[in-house]
Order: sequence, then structure tokens, then C-alpha cells
Amino acid sequence: MPFNWEIAKAFIFWSILILAAELLRTPLPYGGSVTLGFPIVYATLLMYGPAFSSWIAICGSLTDLRENREEKAYRSLFNSSQLTISISLAWLVYQQVGGIFITTLSSGSIVPLGTSALVYFITNTFLVSMVLSIEKKTSFMDMWLNNFKWLTPNYLAQTPLGFLMAVIYKQISWWPVIFIMFPLYIAHYAYKLYTNMQREHLGVIQALASAVEARDPYTEKHSKRMAEYAMAVAREMGFSMYDSQVVRYAAILHDIGKIGVSDYILSKPGDLTKEEKKKMQKHSQIGADIVTQIDSFKEASKLVYHHHERYNGQGYPKGLRGEDIPLGARIIAVVDAYDAMTSRRPYRKAYSREKAIAELKKNMGTQFDGKVVEAFLRVIERDAN
Repeated sequence: MPFNWEIAKAFIFWSILILAAELLRTPLPYGGSVTLGFPIVYATLLMYGPAFSSWIAICGSLTDLRENREEKAYRSLFNSSQLTISISLAWLVYQQVGGIFITTLSSGSIVPLGTSALVYFITNTFLVSMVLSIEKKTSFMDMWLNNFKWLTPNYLAQTPLGFLMAVIYKQISWWPVIFIMFPLYIAHYAYKLYTNMQREHLGVIQALASAVEARDPYTEKHSKRMAEYAMAVAREMGFSMYDSQVVRYAAILHDIGKIGVSDYILSKPGDLTKEEKKKMQKHSQIGADIVTQIDSFKEASKLVYHHHERYNGQGYPKGLRGEDIPLGARIIAVVDAYDAMTSRRPYRKAYSREKAIAELKKNMGTQFDGKVVEAFLRVIERDAN
């Protein structure tokens, strides 16, 4: 493609658009971010081919350098590389299935447009998922399914916008293209609402947990420590990122049912009577009833309900045994016991780390699942090192 003043003007115009689009980033749940850049990159691909489109994409990736940090430079370099690969493969497929340049006299057809957009999306998310999966120490498929699968319809919905931008630019003028940016900003708003909802969910459960802990100074930050340990053990045992988050939420909320237990019982320095124990044991049912009211936490409510079951069947509320107890609940049981033992209580001093570990090992196969204990010990051993 020969360089001339028309190409220079086009490059300036589309560079400004891509920079404006890339500045509006929405973080994804498990790393990375989504921007409004795809339709702009796709429009330039349809009009000018992969070389021009790649330079526009690289221009957009410069927004990674807003903070003067070395890792930002590496991120920008990676994004530039993967975008060039994604654009090149999309163009190759576009040509193979009969796609043509969009000009003042010609436009495209639906099959090449849809196919090439899908190839771009798959290549782009594959490369990003591969890097994130290494960084987060999870499988590629786990990362893609949880972080990018939900974006598929959004990308495909943006394909007509990219096509429309190209047609309007070539067959009308540059200024109507700016109006196409408004639907993109609506898409950005939708992305932002989704991620804000995720953060608000976590804020809700942390607030609920704090409400319980405020009643008992001996359990201060108990739920926070529980969440960190429980999620680490879940990942250690091969849970997916989504299932690990469910365990994390349940760990934060496992004692929420104590809202329904009297302060006298919670803070009693001596042993509880039989009747008081029954009232205390109701907290798992109360907690599950509270958590299940929030649709997003229904899976976590099962773990809250069963986190006091024992591996030998001597726990409550259902007396489940062994593998019948949800694995997430078995994880919470181990982590809860360890944190309780290593924390000061009204009736005793905190156990040392070594004594708490000895107690966990002693009760493997009776109170606790041995596999969970072993996974937990590997986690705290790594933390110690």
C-alpha cells in the first residue's frame, strides 16, 4: 500500500479513535482487560489490510505505558505482538473465504466478515489466556472459559460496527464515523456494570462477615484469613478459578449465621451447656438461609451449611460422612479449625503453629479429610518459605 497524504490523514484519524477507545479499559475478573478497540482495528483491516491495521492496534497499545513502569513496557510489547498475529490471521482467513477491500465502490459480504472476526477473537483471547494462565498458575482452558467466554457474543456484536465504520468512512466521510463510537461507549458501560457487580458482590459478603466479627473481638479478620487460605487450598487441589471463588465466598461467609446466636453464647468463657451447643449449631442453617437469598451465592450456601460436618460422620447439621460432604466444605472445615486454634479465644491462649499442625494431622480421617489436610499443609509450608 503506497504511502500518500490520504493514507497519512487516515492514520491520524484512526489513531486518535483507537487511543480514545483504549483509554476506556474495563478489568476482567481474572486478569487482563477489555477495551473498545476491536471495531476500530477491524474497520481499518477491511479498508487497508493487515499492515495498516496492525500499526493502528500498536498505537492503541501505547496506552499501556501511561504508568512509567517496566512491566507496562513488557505488556505493551506483548499486546502489540499478539494483536499483529491476530490481525494477520484474521486477514488471511478473510481473503481465503472471499473477502475484499472496502472501497468507495465496494463493500463486504457476511461470511468473510463473520469468519474473520471470529478468528481474530479466538486468536486474541487464546494468546492472552495462555499468558494469564501461566501468570495465575491455572490451565489455559480454565482461564479462557472463566475470563473470555462471556465476551464472545460481545465481540461478534461489535463486528457489524467495525464494518459500518469502514463503509461510512469510505463511502460518506470521516465525521459520521464518530457517531458510531456512541454504541461502543454503551458497550463499555455494560462491561463496567458487569465488573462493578462482581466487586459489589464481594463487598456485600465482606460487609456481612464484618457485621459478625464486630460482635466478637476474638474473631477479628477471621473471615479474611479464611478466604485467603481456603482459596489457596482449593487451587492446590485443582479447583477451577470459578469453583475456587465459590469456596472463597463460602469461607468469608461461613460464620454469618452467628448473627442469629446470642452474644452470651458467643462470648461465654467456659464450656457451653447441651442446650447452648444446640443453639450454636443452628448457625450453619441460619447462615445457609441468609446466603441462599443472594442468587450469586447459592452454590456457596451449600458449603456454609455443611462446613461443620466431620469426615467420620460425627459432625452437624446432617452427619454426612467422607466423600458425601462437599469438598469445598471439607476445605473450609480444615482452614477454620487451623485459624481457630492459632487465634486467642476467651477460654484459652492461641496454639503455636506446630501444635495446630499436629492437631490437624492427629484428626486426619476422623474430623478432617486427610487429602485436604495435606493440601493445606503444602500451602502454609510455601507461605512460610
